[in-house]
Amino acid sequence: MFGLFQALQCFPLALIRGKLPSYASGDFAQHIIGQIYFLRQGWHWPLLLDQKLDVPSGTNIALTDSIPLEALLLKIAHPVFPNMLQGIVLYLALCWTLQPVCAVFALRSLGEKRLIPALAAAVFAACFPTFIFRIGHAALCGQWILLLAIGLYFRATRPGSGSGPVWLLTLINTLTLLVHPYLMVMTGAILGAAPLTLLLRDRNWKTCAPAMIATATSGVGIVVIGSVLGYWGGASGGGYGFYSMNLASPFWPVHSSLFPSVSSSLVEATGGQYEGYQYLGAGVLLVLGMLLLSRRGIKLLTQLPKQHAGLLLACLALTLIAASNRIYFLHVPVLLTHFRVPGAEQMRSSGRMFWPVAYLIMLGGIYGLCRAWPRIWPLVLLAGIALQWQDTRDIRFSVHQTELDLLAPPSTESRQLVSLMQPFDRIEIHPRLECDGVDSPYVMQFLYVAALKNAPVNTMYTARTTSESACLPSAEQPHPLDRQTLIILTGASQRLQALRWNSLQHAQCGVRDKAMFCVAADVPLPAGLSSPPPPPVLPIDQEIVTAGRQLKHNEILESGWSNPEDWGVWSEAPEASLYFNLPTDVRKAGLVMRMHSTPGTPQHVRVLLNGTQIAEWDVKPEDADYQTAFSLPSDIQATSLKLQISNPVQIGQDPRLLGIALLSLKVTKMD
Repeated sequence: MFGLFQALQCFPLALIRGKLPSYASGDFAQHIIGQIYFLRQGWHWPLLLDQKLDVPSGTNIALTDSIPLEALLLKIAHPVFPNMLQGIVLYLALCWTLQPVCAVFALRSLGEKRLIPALAAAVFAACFPTFIFRIGHAALCGQWILLLAIGLYFRATRPGSGSGPVWLLTLINTLTLLVHPYLMVMTGAILGAAPLTLLLRDRNWKTCAPAMIATATSGVGIVVIGSVLGYWGGASGGGYGFYSMNLASPFWPVHSSLFPSVSSSLVEATGGQYEGYQYLGAGVLLVLGMLLLSRRGIKLLTQLPKQHAGLLLACLALTLIAASNRIYFLHVPVLLTHFRVPGAEQMRSSGRMFWPVAYLIMLGGIYGLCRAWPRIWPLVLLAGIALQWQDTRDIRFSVHQTELDLLAPPSTESRQLVSLMQPFDRIEIHPRLECDGVDSPYVMQFLYVAALKNAPVNTMYTARTTSESACLPSAEQPHPLDRQTLIILTGASQRLQALRWNSLQHAQCGVRDKAMFCVAADVPLPAGLSSPPPPPVLPIDQEIVTAGRQLKHNEILESGWSNPEDWGVWSEAPEASLYFNLPTDVRKAGLVMRMHSTPGTPQHVRVLLNGTQIAEWDVKPEDADYQTAFSLPSDIQATSLKLQISNPVQIGQDPRLLGIALLSLKVTKMD
């Protein structure tokens, strides 16, 4: 009842029933777009492929974190409920309902069956900051699965329990792959702990053999299901060691209503440790503190290695993966190493792996408190319930407000965008997100409108990249348009691409906000678009610094460049282009570029103008000037230089493929 109360308080019934929001943004947009396309298409093989996303290769909804298990069930029921075009909010409501239910199940499985401890487990789990904070990643809100797995572990390791619980845990672990792979890894660690605990405690192979067979069966099932449904082969974007957990995070009250002035900066040592947000909540910390203050509580903790050695080892492994190879306590480095757990790069947001450990701390705290303080435990638990509820007040209200906002009428801008895109049956977005994902939050609005129209699009924001959807620069070039296609060019440099489409008489273009919209030359230009501004003329004989705040001509960085930083800009692709719009009296120009290569890795760079090589440089790791000259035909003033970079590499935990660093450049007139 408490879980259902929480769900109905947070999520409007209209959204639970499948109504489409007027807008969607961020990761929520990614999840819901995948489901909208999936539910509208017929059954086909491969089963999870969205054929209209990232045309022509298609997108597996496992890569959009669209909760494939739920999507398949909804698709089966779709003929009965044709108006239910998304189940993301229904899934969230189920998670909010089942979270306290499974927490009580886990506590009862541990051996504590009294009412007040059950109430404490329910409130603590439903008001667990880590759980509520995940609202933006819908699939990862299925943390009730972790609590269910913990409960089944305790039942499976009871003396004389039989093999039923461990086989049920095996089934749950296998199916969790179809919810989210991160959750599957966590439940897999709990499943693997069961035979290990039985072996180390009973010293009898016969006792642990059924659990070992069940664990192996789950592993085989995961490999087979993942292979059949296209889970494997995606490349991680990197980030292991960056999106980690700070060791102080479980105790540091970030997003706390009781301590609103506490800053997250002290537990943000890498810039990505928000992914390792693990605050336990004031109520859980009170219970844990009281347990540790009791001799009887300490004694209970010392018995853990003997009773649940496998679970203790699983928790240790998950904690080490969460902390990664760059371990910090606040901003104090505890251990920095280049060693990586094999396969850990696939868990780029490794800080999440601490979740089962956090729930075990909560459950163990309640169980131990009731035995360490036999007289006052009810008062402590009631105080803990009040503290946990109050501590998460603001973050719970934020979830409620976020969901209400989804029902708000569309803004004027949103209606105009829908009207602009409505006449077209196919949408192309350049650069594709597979080529340049820097502006992905902005691009998602176009993808969401396309999903509402059920129109094919040529790109999609995914958790992993595949070879089928890899960026092909040649495919990004202007091509003849049909009357049903709308081209959307995003980013400052893409406005220059619009001029190329126009100049080749393939299209006519107009600008809205910071995007350019192009249609076939014989199609009326949609209303609400203004004329493209002419590209600015590049100053001659003037040094142009590419540092972020000093860069006055960002149109120069046409493609293949990262975002400018305080010192300059990195190339992040094997080919980078520079665009020059020169004054009318310049027919031959000289170019000087101040650059360096990646540390310890010199780069061989070929410079091409209209496909013809005009220079060749060996760029060293030290800053140096590199020069060339080029001529312009009499009928044009603008040109692009392509820099082909021999060996882009990753540096440390940076997911980009870096080649050359451009600090400044200068164009001179040569007569």
